[in-house]
Amino acid sequence: MPHMLGKQIRQSRIIDPKSRRGFCIAFDHALQLGSCQGLERPEESLDQMAEAGVDAVILPLGSALTYGPRLVGNGGPKLILRLDQTTMWREGTPLDYADGHTRLVASVEDAVMLGAEAVITYLFVGHNDPAEETAAFRANSEINAAARKMGIVHIIETMGARHALAANVHDGDFVRFHSRIGCEMGADIIKTDWPGSVAALRQITAELPVPVMLAGGPGNGGDRGTLERVHQIMEGGAAGILFGRSIFQARSPLAVMKACRAIIHDRASVEEAAEGAGGLSAAA
Repeated sequence: MPHMLGKQIRQSRIIDPKSRRGFCIAFDHALQLGSCQGLERPEESLDQMAEAGVDAVILPLGSALTYGPRLVGNGGPKLILRLDQTTMWREGTPLDYADGHTRLVASVEDAVMLGAEAVITYLFVGHNDPAEETAAFRANSEINAAARKMGIVHIIETMGARHALAANVHDGDFVRFHSRIGCEMGADIIKTDWPGSVAALRQITAELPVPVMLAGGPGNGGDRGTLERVHQIMEGGAAGILFGRSIFQARSPLAVMKACRAIIHDRASVEEAAEGAGGLSAAA
């Protein structure tokens, strides 16, 4: 079917169809958090992504409109358009709400117009208010229908609603629960949280018929810790990563990008990747 061919072509630019691996970066944090460390010079960061061989980058509409020509001029990364905005990441700030709220702010048509390979939407599960979860499912259903019609890849980012019902959003059974739901919603790719262990991730990736990519969250353990986590993710059978802050807020972002690519695409060990990245010491 023509729309399925379109999805296959677009997905092959995000995840290599032979190795079934992809290295992508989330760079949409300003839409959720406003000013954010590491986003002060977007052009420099996007240039580094191209130099490091990042496959695709998540951008919100404003950044895609502004910096899209730079992606073209650099020959990459490919574009994944973020379609929704959430207050979920304001926890612990004066602008926090008792429950997270998420809404659509762009469309599949915008993504097609911009030449994106994929769209991405959140699917938070376990809200205090069931109406919020209902709204999230409705929005994802609408986007998935439009993505199927347009032949564009739909990445569903399934996560536990912060400040809500799940005691531990990284519990393996809970991540397995909502990842499967996202798959059944029609996702072409699942982006989700680290489920606590390689064994838990292996169970998830073995059960799902679509590629699974992992979120990074804020950096912990330094640049070396980021590489170790990426290596664990690949050991768990994931297709790759969609990390953000742990890469663009790293002490050596370019070196971390190069090392992550080596682990994902070249199957390098953490030691080999750190040594080959240049400027990334084993102790970083």
